Amino acid sequence: MSNYAKLCTSLPNSQISHIKICENTQQYVIDFLQNLLPSSDCKSLPDDLRKTFIFNKIKSKHKQKVKKGKFFSARKRLHLGLSKVGNRNDIKYSDLFPLNQLWMQYMREALGVESFADLPQNSNHPNSENVNLQLMKADFHGARISIEKSRCPSLVGVVGIVIQDTKNTFRICGIDNVIRTIPKDVVQINIYLDDNVTLKAFGKELSVRPAERAVKKFKNSSIVTL
Repeated sequence: MSNYAKLCTSLPNSQISHIKICENTQQYVIDFLQNLLPSSDCKSLPDDLRKTFIFNKIKSKHKQKVKKGKFFSARKRLHLGLSKVGNRNDIKYSDLFPLNQLWMQYMREALGVESFADLPQNSNHPNSENVNLQLMKADFHGARISIEKSRCPSLVGVVGIVIQDTKNTFRICGIDNVIRTIPKDVVQINIYLDDNVTLKAFGKELSVRPAERAVKKFKNSSIVTL
């Protein structure tokens, strides 16, 4: 018989007959602890044995750091030209017609109309306030506008499609394919929609970034002048 086989064989009855087997293991543990622990600690033994410790609910003190995405610095964006809009030879007025049609569809959904002819004709209409609010919150990338009034006379009459809507300026591509920067706070603009509808707005009311303007609360009591 090999050594491994000898190791696995059961012990003879003559050697294990005198060993007492405890049927109540919990009581055996209590008796064992009572014999070893001080009497002051023995009183709480039954309650301590009933406690259940769930280790998976214990949170680690060390939180894993969330890796944030890497963004370009301002210098890198300037070097790559990400904030630049093309020169007069890069963008043509005719190339922006699809963008203007996409903006028209966007405005129909924003104003909740199928045809711009359904918009209220005067300020006494109950829906005119909602139209003004949605107009001020709208994004004007792709809108066809013209300058009706301005403190800068050279801007009056300029017509074009907006290719960049920033906090303080509109950058538009004119019919002559020239890109111009229009300061918002000195102009009153006409916004041309389909169905021969034209809306008017003060640029000063739109002097907010488009993303912030969409959630901003506007007050109707303000009086805007050029």
